[in-house]
Amino acid sequence: MLFSSTALRNISRVGLRSRTAATQQIRAKSSASGGIPTPVLQQWYGIFGKSTIGYATWLVAGIIVAEGITGTLSDAVWNSVNNGRTFETVDWSKFATDDDDEDEDEEEEEDEEEEEEEEEEE
Repeated sequence: MLFSSTALRNISRVGLRSRTAATQQIRAKSSASGGIPTPVLQQWYGIFGKSTIGYATWLVAGIIVAEGITGTLSDAVWNSVNNGRTFETVDWSKFATDDDDEDEDEEEEEDEEEEEEEEEEE
């Protein structure tokens, strides 16, 4: 039994080594052939990735830019769907009435009468 367990241990170690080497090769190939070229990633790392404050700045700036883009897009969609239904897009000339003009005329007349009374009191 001692011999068989030692042999099994050795075989499993060899198998793990070959799997580890294969995994490392796959990782190296996948990171090297990613969508972003290696010099660009190295430059990004040199600017933002080396320090915590640089990375935090990258995150905050990215969040602010993404929020601005999504806010602008959602506002554009909202305005296109609700065109003519919001305060800014309603054609208020359709709701104009002649009564408004009469009310303004009456207010002007009242103002003139008050001014005349004030002049007479002086």
